[in-house]
Amino acid sequence: MSDARELRAAASEPLARRFPARWLEEHAVLPLGITDNAARVAADGTPAPHVLDALERTLGAPVQLVAAGAGDIRAALVAAPRGTDHEVTRSLDGDSVESLDDLRALASREPVVQVVNAMLAEAMRAKASDVHVESTTDGVRIRMRLDGVLRDAQQLGVEFRAAVVSRIKVLAGLDIAERRLPQDGRARVRVGQRELDVRVSTLPALHGESIVLRLLDGGNEAQPQALDALGLDAPVAAALRGLLQRSSGLVLVTGPTGSGKTTTLYAALRERSAPGVKVVTVEDPVEYRLDGVVQLPVNARAGFGFAEALRAILRHDPDVILVGEMRDAETAEIAVRAALTGHLVLSTVHTTDAIGALARLRDMGVPAYLLTATLQGVLAQRLVRRICDRCGEWRPVTEGERALLGGDVLTTVRAGHGCDDCSGTGYQGRQAITELVIMTDTLREAFARGESAGALRAMARAQGVASLRDDGLRLVRAGGTTVAELARVLSAGEDG
Repeated sequence: MSDARELRAAASEPLARRFPARWLEEHAVLPLGITDNAARVAADGTPAPHVLDALERTLGAPVQLVAAGAGDIRAALVAAPRGTDHEVTRSLDGDSVESLDDLRALASREPVVQVVNAMLAEAMRAKASDVHVESTTDGVRIRMRLDGVLRDAQQLGVEFRAAVVSRIKVLAGLDIAERRLPQDGRARVRVGQRELDVRVSTLPALHGESIVLRLLDGGNEAQPQALDALGLDAPVAAALRGLLQRSSGLVLVTGPTGSGKTTTLYAALRERSAPGVKVVTVEDPVEYRLDGVVQLPVNARAGFGFAEALRAILRHDPDVILVGEMRDAETAEIAVRAALTGHLVLSTVHTTDAIGALARLRDMGVPAYLLTATLQGVLAQRLVRRICDRCGEWRPVTEGERALLGGDVLTTVRAGHGCDDCSGTGYQGRQAITELVIMTDTLREAFARGESAGALRAMARAQGVASLRDDGLRLVRAGGTTVAELARVLSAGEDG
């Protein structure tokens, strides 16, 4: 049994300062000391398992409970002088043990609010697509993805770790006390005169939580680009327009995450939308708000996924349907059957090139006869960084670039040497390189016969379809991007 004198002495010791006073008071526990084998902790009864776990992790030793009255423990804590916020927010393994009230208080403090607001303002100014907030042993590392490449933006001290994470979770409506499971949420925040839609995803990591914020401009001026603004090669743009004017069929856009598929689909919707056309979309999430278009966000928790939404859409007499992504066989088959019954269906799949989309849908279990009857065309794309207009200059091709170019006989290329406009990178903005395969009778028959992807790809090339690499080299010749950037974006086997 611990007496009042020992409790008062322990409450003033550095060991107790590893914990927020409010947390110790709430759970009626107080560290007394650490021996070779255990940490002595005064407690009124046996604390909850999560409290014991937090004590053991922060003290770095098994807990040995010493009986004490809850009133005596709280009286000792109230009477004891406490350290600064910096001292009480850090634990030995980087995982703070604040109570719910402590976390809320941290999240609402003015310095923390200013730090998060400044981070979002800088991300908007730099036109970042994502902000990565990563807990480290030294504090918080903030990085921003600019033109597809992550760059360090800021390093915050350890005193900001719990506070910044809590502030972001509060904004996104997440459970700030849950730090052991991933969470996803959304926030709509005002930065200056602009509004941002922010998708927030958290992960429990070794030194604390890691958070990624996907930034979407939520203002009224945040309208999708027109098809002409995408910088597509003229023949590709014309052929894509032809596909979009069809009354029925399936048109796919394919590429990895971050390749601009959604931007292209929204541009296609702008092209196709008209007063006499009913357009309905199902998305996860809705990234742009389009006038005159019925947009449905999926809600998996409520049982309203892509397949359920698509079934409901078909009862609303649509002309054009956009399915954000074909994630499973059920969604793919419903979409294909919708295309067969007089609807123009636009969607995305994750494959490396256009021909790969056919194999992907076949692997999902969509019957080949349905695909050959409905699929009109597939647009594969990647995003490459554009050379900065201010510092870009033409120069002779280097030996390394010549090796990357292979048989191409370019003698001069354009590159940026870095300036204030491009933050010293030599690049500013991005542009799509594309491969558009229009389904011809020859390709349909070959696919129905079960020809391999390689054979179908060779047929497409024979029909004059330019590969992603071909379109990238077109951009290099025009001075739009560099050979090194093209090599970075197109991995081995994708240069067709």
